Amino acid sequence: CRDVRTREVGIQEIHHKVRPYQVELIRRDYVANGGWETFLSYEDPEQDILIGLLRLRRCSAQSFRPELKGGVSIVRELHVYGSVVPVSSRDPSKFQHQGFGMMLMEEAERIAREEHGSGKLAVISGVGTRNYYRKLGYELEGPYMVKHLEVCL
Repeated sequence: CRDVRTREVGIQEIHHKVRPYQVELIRRDYVANGGWETFLSYEDPEQDILIGLLRLRRCSAQSFRPELKGGVSIVRELHVYGSVVPVSSRDPSKFQHQGFGMMLMEEAERIAREEHGSGKLAVISGVGTRNYYRKLGYELEGPYMVKHLEVCL
């Protein structure tokens, strides 16, 4: 089965005692809702184990939110899977707080800047995750956390 839930690293560890061996960044581009989306993930493709994912989209001219108009890309979803690790701690045997989310965000910023030509990246972020994005240089704008990007021409 290829659905996200059954491929999550935490599920694989708990039910099958399997841990990722060779983790790599995978990129999948596809058309969705009349636009182009990029699905980035860190996975062990050999064992089909998913560590984390990010969904990125270039906003269209028809965006109804003012924060998403004029050359903006948006991170619609970011997840790093595995056993829960408290925000203030690290556990090298777990996958949360090991930098996978930050690396996914850095790649999303690169794609938004270099491929989309976006001057801003917005993130749909719940109140509880805003400090995480602040540490990555984002600030609150309306309901989104945003970062202004230096566009490469």
